[in-house]
Amino acid sequence: MKENNTVKREEIRHLDETDRRILNILSDNAREKLTAIAKKVRLSVDSTKKRVEKLQLDGVIGKYTIQPVPSRIGLPLAVHVYIKLRNVTKERHGEFISEMKKNPRVIDVMSMLGDYDMYIVMLAKNTSELDRMKIELKEKFADMIGDWKEVLVTEVHKLEEYRF
Repeated sequence: MKENNTVKREEIRHLDETDRRILNILSDNAREKLTAIAKKVRLSVDSTKKRVEKLQLDGVIGKYTIQPVPSRIGLPLAVHVYIKLRNVTKERHGEFISEMKKNPRVIDVMSMLGDYDMYIVMLAKNTSELDRMKIELKEKFADMIGDWKEVLVTEVHKLEEYRF
């Protein structure tokens, strides 16, 4: 990112062992009480709180979240879609990203380097709903979708578990 004709670089935050342990605890349970974290890392509550706040301030902790189980809320189908784009303009690319971000059934949207340009994960109640979503998406962006590859997830063994 350029600011005042100079390149601004994001600084890498080096983690010590205590920061790593705090991050691992929060990765397991983002709602862990500060007192419990402090006890596990053998620091005072105040010191632990300062470390967590610094990790947030430095952008190491992006957000606290939950991980719902889609099948338990009526969305048993998870489809990973790889899309190769063609004839892309900045405006159409932005429209595509915006459309994906506002769609509640699209849970991941990523730009990629390699054989495909985009990666999305879509959730659906059943195959009919999935087909409808795919057709709508392909029709709306037919001018820029060059190739479409999809993979149906049958079982999740590990998902977004970061260890430091």
